[in-house]
Amino acid sequence: MSGALFGDTATAPGLFVTVDGPNGSGKTSLIDAVSARLAAERLVYCTRQPSPTTLGQMIRSSEREFRGRALACLIAGDRHHQLETEIVPRLNDGAVVLCDRYIESSLVLQRLDGVTIDEILTINSGILRPDLRIRLLAQPDILRARLDSRPTDASRRFERAPDAPERELALYQDADRLLTDDYDLPATVYDTSMTHATELAERVAFTITAHLAKQR
Repeated sequence: MSGALFGDTATAPGLFVTVDGPNGSGKTSLIDAVSARLAAERLVYCTRQPSPTTLGQMIRSSEREFRGRALACLIAGDRHHQLETEIVPRLNDGAVVLCDRYIESSLVLQRLDGVTIDEILTINSGILRPDLRIRLLAQPDILRARLDSRPTDASRRFERAPDAPERELALYQDADRLLTDDYDLPATVYDTSMTHATELAERVAFTITAHLAKQR
């Protein structure tokens, strides 16, 4: 197993926060709400993976066409490029960067596609280490109901699989153990089953503010 997943690039004076979790857990809603709470006092930059670039958009729209190692390599390449050209420059400007999906999602979705953990770690070697890793979860039936309420999009094959919530939750637990035990990167975990992600924004914003205070 790769021992060099994370590089040694500094995130200060900014703060790099990643939000992962199964489809339907509320990642985007949480990031939007946290950003609104922090923006009055701090420079905040929100982004996502795949990135909002031409490459990222192509990956997002081609989920049905690309699979397995090919898709994993595209996502890893997009991640490396985004870190270098978008995320690290914002951190150098002192921003709190909130990223919707990161390596934890690759350790779930690419495994669903038959890619091994070692392969995922290898192609992502040298990525930026987050300052704060947030993981969302919810009960499978609640995740399924949220996904069913969304407009049908045939290109989103991962979230349309009948057993997607159960499989994703199990693999997120595996990814969490790996990142915690092997890379000393524990997550702050929130269950959104009975609480909408936006209602967690105040707690998450407080946690981020506490991390920023430690940097001073």
